Amino acid sequence: MYHYVREAPDRLPYFRYLHVEDFERQLDWFAENNRLVSRDEFDEACRTGRVPKGFVLTFDDGLADHHRCVLPLLKERRLFGIFYICSGPLERRKLLDVHRIHLILGRLGGEVAMERLQSHLTDEMLGDVPRIEFREATYRNQVNDNATTIFKRMLNYWISYEYRERILDELFEEEFGDHVKIANDFYVNEDEIRDLDSSGMIVGSHGANHFLFSKLSAEQQREEITASFSFLARVLGKPVTTFCYPYGGKHAFTADTVSLLEDAGALFSFDVNPRDITAADLREGRQALPRYDCNMFPYGRASLGRARPEQVGV
Repeated sequence: MYHYVREAPDRLPYFRYLHVEDFERQLDWFAENNRLVSRDEFDEACRTGRVPKGFVLTFDDGLADHHRCVLPLLKERRLFGIFYICSGPLERRKLLDVHRIHLILGRLGGEVAMERLQSHLTDEMLGDVPRIEFREATYRNQVNDNATTIFKRMLNYWISYEYRERILDELFEEEFGDHVKIANDFYVNEDEIRDLDSSGMIVGSHGANHFLFSKLSAEQQREEITASFSFLARVLGKPVTTFCYPYGGKHAFTADTVSLLEDAGALFSFDVNPRDITAADLREGRQALPRYDCNMFPYGRASLGRARPEQVGV
């Protein structure tokens, strides 16, 4: 599982990302220590339930990084990946809240970001603090300072969605100004989505707005799935048949989510659960296939701002 794969960003000293050179090193390590599964092998596994030995690469959020930095390397090495797109920012021309959180943290760092956030909070906004899974099952595989973890938990899990966007509008405006140009440069566009598909990649849905599905009603979940599947089907000229849960983990979706995905025609969906896919998963658990985070393997640990991992100790 990958998110940001890029060169060092400007004016974001605390931004966490995987440097593209380390991504290349990790691809080399995968090839040397096991192997990377081909598209044909993966398709056959989905048809037959027989699990090939090797790695499959997945990329979340529909970031411009993936077309600009990842796709050329995969094509050069004759590899394939699965790319999960959020349709909301392409339709609204606005950054997703989850990415505004990353950019604010990348500019300010955790302690300053928390100070800014606290000035915008009132008690009634924190409706989901009591949910123990949101406190104990999140960010366990990330290396963050405490302030960064709390900032992300508050905005991604604890604060009700009726308040979150307004708070982030205010915080983001203070630091970055106009969001429209940033959004246009941040995500793959429709032509680039078609290019991923025509280059042999699999394109799937990551929901419309990267909401935590377990915080949504069944009808709201249906709207998120339908909007994203419909958008991608229009762009690609064919239905999409795979989904990836925003945030992931058992706390991230419900039985309603799984039922709605089956109804929408999803053949398989990816969760975040660090273990190998088994034949039993392909027989009985296709809507929650496990994945490892790239940072659990050599060369996959985050760079910070302009520094490399060995310089920041992460």
